[in-house]
Amino acid sequence: MKINGKIMRRLVGENQTISFDGKIIDIDRLKNSKIVVAFSGGRDSVALLHYLYLMRESYNIKLYACHVNHGIRGEMGDRDEDFCKSFCMEFKIPLFIKKIDVPSHVSRFNLSVEDAARKLRYLALFEVLQELGADYIATAHHLDDIVETFFVKVFTGGAIYNLKGFDRNDRVLRPFANLERMQIEEYIKHNKLEYVDDETNFSSDYVRNWVRLKIIPEIRNYNRGYLNNIYSIQEQSSELKNFLHNHLADSPMKFDRFLAHLDKKYLLSKSLFERRFLLAKMFEKFFRVEKKHIDNAMNLLVGKSKRINMPDGFIFEVSMNKVIIFHRDLIEKFIFLKKESDDIVFLPKLCKYIKFDGSLRDAVLIIRNRKDGDRVDGSKLKDILIEKKIDKFDRDRLVVVEKDGKIIWVENVWEVNENIKAVDMEV
Repeated sequence: MKINGKIMRRLVGENQTISFDGKIIDIDRLKNSKIVVAFSGGRDSVALLHYLYLMRESYNIKLYACHVNHGIRGEMGDRDEDFCKSFCMEFKIPLFIKKIDVPSHVSRFNLSVEDAARKLRYLALFEVLQELGADYIATAHHLDDIVETFFVKVFTGGAIYNLKGFDRNDRVLRPFANLERMQIEEYIKHNKLEYVDDETNFSSDYVRNWVRLKIIPEIRNYNRGYLNNIYSIQEQSSELKNFLHNHLADSPMKFDRFLAHLDKKYLLSKSLFERRFLLAKMFEKFFRVEKKHIDNAMNLLVGKSKRINMPDGFIFEVSMNKVIIFHRDLIEKFIFLKKESDDIVFLPKLCKYIKFDGSLRDAVLIIRNRKDGDRVDGSKLKDILIEKKIDKFDRDRLVVVEKDGKIIWVENVWEVNENIKAVDMEV
């Protein structure tokens, strides 16, 4: 594929480019850094990569590119990959190619193509960031993208405090966020840059494309100033989110790698608006939150202990003492055999081990979690757990020790055997 390399090199030598002075976001962070550019080969990412290439010496940038092939568009996806290789080879920019399987992720986690592609794309970009020990990922999102996001969030049920363009991440920079699409188009035209078009960008089957192709042009033709008003609303939305974050900063919300929980009484003491915000704050750590997720969770707050499924394999539970979001792997059934020679049995998913002393050091035992019909000392284990007001999530993670078909010990509930001890592992 031909790249207009001679023209480009001449422009570099003469330092001729459209001035973006005062409009580049995070310019101080760009300087003296190692940057991975998310490079699709499309117009916007070509402009960004080219701009940073021109500025690399004056900004003291170590520049890399990463192209993600989503495995969606077959030959056209391969065409884009080849273009990116040719472009980066022409300008001696190190390029990393990452291939991902979006269709499989869509099927496995019941996501939209857009959500699955975005999630896997950023995972791939962060892999390259880590491999290189780079400082930042740079994406080519611009002002039009941010305004488009307003409509996407409104139409798909976004919260009023979450209408601002993109989620902030300290490792992701968006240098073009103050530029309009037409300014980038002028830059491309001025520098005679080639790029590739993703044909799916012209299909109105996707919400964002429909907004970009139908709604934004109509607004711009009718009254271009309306777009600035939308951006102003997004800024107010961001201010509201910051206010709520500070107002509820004392919330007893706890996070771990694959779970978050909040005291149920505390949550129910808040207004409906505050409850929705706190639930969204819990969920957004793990998946992309939509209005339906918050609505479904709110409906569970009154009544008996219940669970519902959430995206990406997560489960939301309202129990006796707390509300909790966790990944289903955390309550996966387990069973281990303790042999005669074992005095310790490790339970990796629980991040703990069970230690055996005395006569049990040489015993053959079963270590498992609870199951229907379990009885201890003549009583149903389920009834004991309910009486002790142990939340369902904690019940499903309790360790049960069984000898010769009989339960001899239940963690935190019926620890009648002093020769058995559960020890948490530091992680």
